[in-house]
Amino acid sequence: MIWAFWISFTILVYVHVGYWAVLHVIPGCRRAPAPGPLPAVTLIVPAHNEEKCLAAKLRNTLEEIDYPRELLEIIVASDASTDGTVGIARSYEARGVRVLAFDQRRGKTSALNDAIAAATHDVLCLCDANVMFAPQALRFLVAHLNDPAVGAVTGDVQIASQDANFGSGESLYYRIERNIQTHESRTGTTICVDGGMYVVRRELYQRLAGDTIIDDFVISMNVIRQNKSVVYEPRATAREDAVIKARHEFSRRVRVSAGAAQAIKRGDFPAIWRVATFWKFASHKLLRWTSPAWLVILLVSNFVLAGRGIVYEMLLGGQAFFYFLALLGGVSVRFRATRFGGVPFYYVMSHIAMVVGTVKGLLNLQHAAWNRSERSTVEIPLRSTRGAI
Repeated sequence: MIWAFWISFTILVYVHVGYWAVLHVIPGCRRAPAPGPLPAVTLIVPAHNEEKCLAAKLRNTLEEIDYPRELLEIIVASDASTDGTVGIARSYEARGVRVLAFDQRRGKTSALNDAIAAATHDVLCLCDANVMFAPQALRFLVAHLNDPAVGAVTGDVQIASQDANFGSGESLYYRIERNIQTHESRTGTTICVDGGMYVVRRELYQRLAGDTIIDDFVISMNVIRQNKSVVYEPRATAREDAVIKARHEFSRRVRVSAGAAQAIKRGDFPAIWRVATFWKFASHKLLRWTSPAWLVILLVSNFVLAGRGIVYEMLLGGQAFFYFLALLGGVSVRFRATRFGGVPFYYVMSHIAMVVGTVKGLLNLQHAAWNRSERSTVEIPLRSTRGAI
């Protein structure tokens, strides 16, 4: 039990703090993107029942993104939408928007596969219908592709977490995630793009299996396994409305975890002999995905060892208090909306979702098709993107 306690404790400290700290002391090797001509880009918006936000998305793309219109192809790929999505998209055809309306519901991955096959240009920008780009975002993203070693570039999609009653926990999670991505990118490559907004070289895109659950992670892995880097560009910002109900966020986290289990089962991760990249994958993703097991081992072993000294007693008390706060956040929406309740609640909810999602992914119980969650509609201001290309 002593070994179980200290091994699980060490792994959890490393996952939550240690990896971040190590990244901060590694010397950077990435330079600022070199100036060069803007490439032609195909921007693809996969959509299923997105009538509430698609018109705003297309206006954002056509009117707000600062990118030469003659270099930008726009494709909306509707995955058997049953609302007004296709009609809205077609109302923009006169302005150059291409519409691919698929009658059979197959899932986002299949819609992406077919849209990319129909794309004209060699640089792809893949984004969600509810993600609105800052004017310079696309320019900041594609600038990194002037480096032939870079295969994909992701940006800072800022979620309106203040609209959710668990927003303080979600906001903290994304601040930590962006900081890790920044330092991973600075030291070579980050591990995964944000599926809401990223660019990738078309030559590196490998057609995905139709039942792939988390396409952005698998696409990132395919880029890395072709010896190209994935870069995080914090100046490329976008805004996304928040999932406002905890049960919808739980379902989203279950889906992500199911996709992670599916990817691991299929071997969609860096080769182990690429030591630096595999270390990042294991530290950033794999150990985090296994953290629910380490949390259980830590709690059980700590309970057994509680009478062995004050250190064990204090750590057990700390765990009990943290889980009590999470439970209180689960039964009280008002307490959950505070920072004191939102962080423990979001942490525990996410880890329970990991367990459920992992089981579903391993047993092939998660369907590839996605449904739009109820989200806020309040626009959030984008942080300043100082600097120029």
